[in-house]
Amino acid sequence: MTFQYPGYPLVFIQKQPCRDASAHLFTLIYKFYSPITKLKYILRADYHEHDIFGIKFYASCHKKSEHKYSKITNKGDVGNILISCLNVIPIILKDYPDSSFGFIGARTIDFASKTVEDYKNTQRFRVYKEVVPYKIGPKTFEHIEYADISGYLLINRNSGNIDKKERNLINMFTLTYQDLLDI
Repeated sequence: MTFQYPGYPLVFIQKQPCRDASAHLFTLIYKFYSPITKLKYILRADYHEHDIFGIKFYASCHKKSEHKYSKITNKGDVGNILISCLNVIPIILKDYPDSSFGFIGARTIDFASKTVEDYKNTQRFRVYKEVVPYKIGPKTFEHIEYADISGYLLINRNSGNIDKKERNLINMFTLTYQDLLDI
C-alpha cells in the first residue's frame, strides 16, 4: 500500500473550549476540501490533560449525525484525506511541541445492510496503521498500536518515560471516555 499523496490545505477555524470538567480541555477545529469527493471535511484535534491530542474527522455533510465518525462516503480519495489529517501534527507541534497524538479507527456502520463492524481491528484502523508510520517517522514519536480497540498512539519522545506516559494516557482516556466502545 502506498500513500504518495500530498493531502489538502488545512484551514484553521477556531479553538473551542470544553467545559464538561473532564480531561478534555479544548478542541482545535480545522477544515479542508477534497476536489475529488467534492466534500468539505472537518478535522477536530481534541486536547486532553497529559498533553495529548485525539485526532478525528468527518465529512461535513454528516455533521448532524451521531454516527458521523463511522459513516463512509464511498467517493474515494482516502489517501489525500488521511494525509490531510496527519498534516495537522506538525502544525500543532509548533504551539504544543511536547504533544502526543491518538487515533481510534471508528467502526463502520452500513445502514443499508444494517451491519456494524466489530471494535477490534477495524478497517479504518488497518489503514491507519499502514499510513501513520509512512507519514510520521519514529524519530519524534513512539508508535503504539492497540488492535483490540482499533487505537493508535504517537507518544512524543520529549515526554520522558514512554511506558509511564502510555500508562497515564490509557488511564486518562479510560476515565474520560467510559463509553469509548459504545455506539
